[in-house]
Amino acid sequence: MVKTLDARTSQGSNGQHVLTPSFTNGVPLLFAQVGLQISNPGMWVRTFFSGIIEVTANQLPVNGNLVIEVYRGLGISQQLVYKATTNVLDNPFFSPCVLSFTGSDFNVPPPGNGQLVYSAYATFSYNPIYNVSNVRLGPESFNATVYSDD
Repeated sequence: MVKTLDARTSQGSNGQHVLTPSFTNGVPLLFAQVGLQISNPGMWVRTFFSGIIEVTANQLPVNGNLVIEVYRGLGISQQLVYKATTNVLDNPFFSPCVLSFTGSDFNVPPPGNGQLVYSAYATFSYNPIYNVSNVRLGPESFNATVYSDD
């Protein structure tokens, strides 16, 4: 039988205002992090997660690239468990660009301290000869639920 151990949401924005700090070209930006509490897990621990991030391309003179990476742990030096990429088109007709994602992490080793952390990063890249700012619109959110077998 499967049991839910914990579920958390990291809500960076509901999409009402431009977010700061904005992206630095090609530099990963932590946009969400959750700490799931795990007590008495069964043999098989697994996590399901989903999220959304929205950027504007109104100021973008050339196409850009948006990458989402989810790590098990407190930073980008930890275990990469998910990666998604999309092109951000420079045409205002296609702005804003919304990237929603769903992923999972199976056979997760139970953490010794009882807290399983996931960190979600977004990297926005574009031609470095241009200066683009205020591209983070929101919403930005990340949801994670951890399960185990009895």
